[in-house]
Amino acid sequence: MSTPELTGAPPAVRPANTRDVAAIHGLAVDNGMFPPDDMAGFDDMLRGYLDGSLDQHRWIVADDAVGRLAGSAYYAPEPFADRVWNLYFLAVHPDRHRAGLGTTLVRHVEQTSRTAGEQVARVLIVETSSSDDYEGARRLYEREGFDREARVREFYGPGDDKVVFWKSLLLS
Repeated sequence: MSTPELTGAPPAVRPANTRDVAAIHGLAVDNGMFPPDDMAGFDDMLRGYLDGSLDQHRWIVADDAVGRLAGSAYYAPEPFADRVWNLYFLAVHPDRHRAGLGTTLVRHVEQTSRTAGEQVARVLIVETSSSDDYEGARRLYEREGFDREARVREFYGPGDDKVVFWKSLLLS
């Protein structure tokens, strides 16, 4: 199946809304991040954002040139940390990988975290898997200036470590 090409214009990034829930679920499942029957925690975070019960938590989406939801990100302040934010979820539709949507979303997260009122971020962290399936994600974070800060062995399962990336958001 062919897909429309992205135009030279940057994708439209906007806050997620209730109409986006199914497409956001699809991104998580289509990218192999969660099995379809194991989305409870994911759903709790999305529901908390949508109903306003998770203060300062943000879900954003990127629409492609034809108006289809093609990427999403979820980020929030880390509890018990001084102005540290965590990018908990980043996914781009598989047929849009390497089209710049992940970069657009990461940069939007950085910019909005820097201007978040009382919770202005000074550090952004992101955690991802060490599996081969996430090599592209790890390269993206490194290209965007994140440092590999830590590795937690076998966090996600046998042979699947958590890799933590760190970036200062203080403007110099």
